[in-house]
Amino acid sequence: MKRMFLILASLVAAAGLGISCTDLTGVEGRLDDLEAKMVLMTNSLMELNDNVRALQAFAQSGQTVKEITRDGNVWKITLGNGEVYTITVENGPVALNVAIDSEGYWTIDGQRILSGGQPVRAIGEKGEQGDKGEQGDKGEDGSRGEDGAPGKTPIFGVDSEGYWTIRYDETEEPVRITDENGDYVLAAASGSASGDSIFKSVSVVDGYLVIVLNTTPDKVYRLPLEADFRIAVGADEVAIIAGTTVEIPFEVVGADATTRVFAEAYGGYEAVLKDGAVAITAPEELPADGYVIIKAIRNSDSAYKAVCISFEAGEFAAVADVEEVSKDGGDVVVTVVTNLEYEIAIPAEAASWIHVAPQTRAVRTDAVAFKVDANEGMRRSATVAIVPSLGASKEIRIIQYGAEEVIFEEVDLASVAGFVICGSAVQAPVAMEQTIENEDVFAFYADLKSGYMYIDMKDAGNASMGAIVPSDGTGINAGQASAFVQDFVEFTDTEHWVIPADGKYRIVLDRASKVITIYDEATDLQPVRVEYWYAGQADTWRIAKTLLSGTYYINTMTGWDSWKGKAFEFSQSPADPQVLVCKAPGLVSGSICIKVAQNVSEVEILQEGTGTGKDNPNEAGAMDFISKTLAFVPASEPGVELNADTDLVEGEWLPMAMAVSNKKWKPEGGSIALGLIIVDMRNNLIRFEKSE
Repeated sequence: MKRMFLILASLVAAAGLGISCTDLTGVEGRLDDLEAKMVLMTNSLMELNDNVRALQAFAQSGQTVKEITRDGNVWKITLGNGEVYTITVENGPVALNVAIDSEGYWTIDGQRILSGGQPVRAIGEKGEQGDKGEQGDKGEDGSRGEDGAPGKTPIFGVDSEGYWTIRYDETEEPVRITDENGDYVLAAASGSASGDSIFKSVSVVDGYLVIVLNTTPDKVYRLPLEADFRIAVGADEVAIIAGTTVEIPFEVVGADATTRVFAEAYGGYEAVLKDGAVAITAPEELPADGYVIIKAIRNSDSAYKAVCISFEAGEFAAVADVEEVSKDGGDVVVTVVTNLEYEIAIPAEAASWIHVAPQTRAVRTDAVAFKVDANEGMRRSATVAIVPSLGASKEIRIIQYGAEEVIFEEVDLASVAGFVICGSAVQAPVAMEQTIENEDVFAFYADLKSGYMYIDMKDAGNASMGAIVPSDGTGINAGQASAFVQDFVEFTDTEHWVIPADGKYRIVLDRASKVITIYDEATDLQPVRVEYWYAGQADTWRIAKTLLSGTYYINTMTGWDSWKGKAFEFSQSPADPQVLVCKAPGLVSGSICIKVAQNVSEVEILQEGTGTGKDNPNEAGAMDFISKTLAFVPASEPGVELNADTDLVEGEWLPMAMAVSNKKWKPEGGSIALGLIIVDMRNNLIRFEKSE
């Protein structure tokens, strides 16, 4: 609205210059647009002056409220003397920071308004009733000051050049407002930084109409509601979570047998009246604006009351998961950030040593304190819960050390010689395998039973160095990497992972990253399955093979026709089935690529081709089938086949591609004594290690 207002001020100024032209094309349209802007400006100023008159009335002592209605951000308030005021809250008409100071004088932006060099009184110190001021068709009562002069009600406007004006009677000429330096005030440059309206909020609290102004600090007027007929609600602004239901208590004061009560919901909410309360259900997605109105009509005298309940998204967070306490006991303080009501739940078995400490509840952030008694026995723990009125609870585990217990100190995981899976999920402790492709990764791939599991850390002498346990909860988070912590082995009866069902599991522990991933059968990593055309043409033979542990062939020959592969055994890494490892291949002379098959029995024929003789893998010939099978070959970058031989660099990860190709890696000197080959199909890398 401010932007439209400023445009209008410019148009009015231009109109005053008397500009004329001979081309009248479009003039009528521009006049229509100007007329519409004039209407908007007039309405905006009317709303502003309505707010000013209401502000003066609310500031007078002894006022009561007889009736309240609301339409969006517009409130209609009937005072006890029968006068009716309409005010706009939050997004108001125009920005002008009008207020009444503590001595009863009008101010703008905190500076008193002057008339004839003197401040203008809105109300007298004694609040005596003044004469009726003339305010158009809506003359309002002023208030007589100590000198007997009536208080004045300002009427604000904007002149053709866009400056604020003021007068105190419709018959007066408007006078421009000046700032503290004596300069005129442009409408574009004035206004409060805290909002676009004199009024910030309106609410009903404990039998009062509470009116908050947009001032710094906020000025508040509390006008008592007349007790003969009103609706008292437990809260008119409620925190709620999508899809949940809250009950708001309310009472219709002054109701009789003819009184009828209704509830209307807007913005997707649902409202159902119950005995002494309204049950409000939020939609699955909270709207930007939504509210519930409770209405009461007393037919015996046609009295009508209404209360609006608005909503904000419920928030609940507790800044703690696990808290440790010494054997001497002490305080545990948990920060709770919420706008919901909540309860504290302490397990019955822990109620003798954990107690809720006295505390002061804050509106948004609470410090929930627990008192923990001294412990003369073994280590103990309990899980307490902070349970909000809506949504999921937050659990905090409190661990107290035993009387003779030594506090666990974490070990350097690089010094751990081995990791052993323990607990009821295994029949006997099982060592994890240190992977060849990464010395910091340990893995297990075998059957587990439903039960609990932790991982014991062993030194070089097979002595326990403590245990690895979950950092949060007991769930395995199947297929997801999770952080872990270290703790005492003997305490793992409560700190452990819970294996939910019998089955095959893959467990991968990365001590460098300090994460563990537990795969169940549904989330387990899968091997690579390749499909390719036998002769590179769509009308010939289509071949498939799943690349598992087994025999693969190192090709050191040149050309397609004379190839004879030497068989080597490759095994899958327990950490990833797409990583193949060949230990101690030995001396290899000539350039190297690795073929995945040598005869028809090792592959699956998906489609027979139209060729005969040499093109048929089922027939022997000068060029056998295997000469054009898939191979691990050099690449320019991972996965991109290189159409040439390249140097074999020992001890480094080299880019690799899977393709029907005879291109090879060339070892320095023409041969190499290999101790290890690692093929990483997931990342298209290969590594050659010399034997010692």
